[in-house]
Amino acid sequence: MKKHAHASDSSNISPSKSWIRRHPIFTTFSILIFVLLATVYLYFTLRPYFSTFDRSEQGDLSYSMPSRNGEYTAEIYGVPYGGAAGGVTIWVEVKKTNALDDSNVKAIYRAGYHGHNHLEWEDENTLRIENWNEYVDESITLNIDDEIYDGRGWACQSLRMKDQYVRCLAPEK
Repeated sequence: MKKHAHASDSSNISPSKSWIRRHPIFTTFSILIFVLLATVYLYFTLRPYFSTFDRSEQGDLSYSMPSRNGEYTAEIYGVPYGGAAGGVTIWVEVKKTNALDDSNVKAIYRAGYHGHNHLEWEDENTLRIENWNEYVDESITLNIDDEIYDGRGWACQSLRMKDQYVRCLAPEK
């Protein structure tokens, strides 16, 4: 009868620990790696939807051109990115010439620098921006009151930018 006593006695059997409790360091490390990867993925996926069209006072003024009647001034800036292997982003901002504060400054163009750039006023509210080389041409004519151009296309997707323009233009992909 003693052979069967162990089989019927359930009080001596201890439940085995779960896999997570047996491997706490590996589990913690795995969770941290998963959270890190999910954060990086969400950052790069959602960044276009929350980006702004703001140069943040970076870059150097390349040149400026007043409009025909002198009411506006268009300024083109070059903002370097990426260190030694990077490039330059071209920003065009339009501001009222006689404005005392910077609240009237409006960025209307952002694209990578392609070698040849030029500003030309076609009329009082229409600015021709040339930015091209033999391979890429991101030249465009914009109405400074309603239109913007973003070479990345992020401003057109941005939820924060929807009320700042009537028409957003981006390169076709």
